[in-house]
Amino acid sequence: LALTEPDYGWGPDSVSMRAQPTDNGYVLSGTKLFVHDAASATTLITAVRARGHEGVTLMMVDANTPGVSTRLLSGFMGWVGEVTYDSVEVSADAVLGEPGSAWQPLQRAFQKAIPILCAYQVGGSQAVFDMTLEYSRTRIQFGNPIGRFQRVQDHIVNIINHLDAARWTTYEALWKLDSDRLTDNGLETSIHLAKAVTTEGYYQACNGAHEVHAGIGVMKDYGLTLHTQMSRTLYHYLGDPRFHRKRMAETLDF
Repeated sequence: LALTEPDYGWGPDSVSMRAQPTDNGYVLSGTKLFVHDAASATTLITAVRARGHEGVTLMMVDANTPGVSTRLLSGFMGWVGEVTYDSVEVSADAVLGEPGSAWQPLQRAFQKAIPILCAYQVGGSQAVFDMTLEYSRTRIQFGNPIGRFQRVQDHIVNIINHLDAARWTTYEALWKLDSDRLTDNGLETSIHLAKAVTTEGYYQACNGAHEVHAGIGVMKDYGLTLHTQMSRTLYHYLGDPRFHRKRMAETLDF
């Protein structure tokens, strides 16, 4: 999904890339950032503004189309890319649905995708907790397992708190989704809450785990850094905690 742009945001107002109509379809020009797995994608679902239509339009763009180029973004993130569209020609049937009316269907797709993403982050937090607890039991310092030291216990308790908060808010969102409450404001509120809590929880669980592990935690072969990298990569995906807290407040009429 190629949605976010240099003027970063997950709302419809952040989509400004233009699709210029032609006799045979459209010409796309612009840049999309933070596109997950862009380098391996065969098709890019691209959000644009089509002239003559208000609202957001989604287009299916073949990744091998002339003018489409991808670049893996550097930094402490995993497989997130920049996609550049340089006068890319697409046919009229590349449009998904009706031009200018894609945002509501996209939001409904997000309603189903976000709780699943939250469950993934809960699983990551659980794995981080498990490896941290095991390490605190087996790492001996000053003749004792480090898990006996109060400061180490503090970090582990914080991880548990983040994990439990993430787990139960995700359970609630999944339960409401499974109950087909798709038009219920309570579902939307629970989804925003779950995403805000699980995203922050996974991030903070990794921080606490590094406090306990110290040096060994940064070794790639150990495995903790894979979770740390993923927690940073997913922090902003489909909206960061600040975005979802704001959306939750709007849903509750605050």
